[in-house]
Amino acid sequence: MLRPLYDLEPADRETLIDTLGVWIEKGGSAVQAARHMLCHRNTVLNRLRRFEQITGLELSRPRDLVRLTLAFDALQLLGPAAVLGGADAWDRDVDG
Repeated sequence: MLRPLYDLEPADRETLIDTLGVWIEKGGSAVQAARHMLCHRNTVLNRLRRFEQITGLELSRPRDLVRLTLAFDALQLLGPAAVLGGADAWDRDVDG
C-alpha cells in the first residue's frame, strides 16, 4: 500500500509519511496535526490529498483507512522492508 511512496525523493516521502503518521495519531484531525507539526491546516490537507493521489487510497473510505493504518504500523515496526518486501529490499533502500 505504501510502496508508491518509495518512488519519491526521500525527503518528500518522509514528509508525507510523517504527516500521515501525525494525522493518524491525532485521530484524523488536520487541525490537531497542523498544530503538532507547526504548519497550516491546509498544508496537512494538501499533503494528505497528495498521498491519496500517489497511493490511490481514499482516507475517507473506512476500509482504506484500516488497511493504511496497519501498513503504517508495519512500516514503523519493521522498517522499509515491510513496504518493499524482504531483506533485499531493505538493503536497496539503505544502500541508496
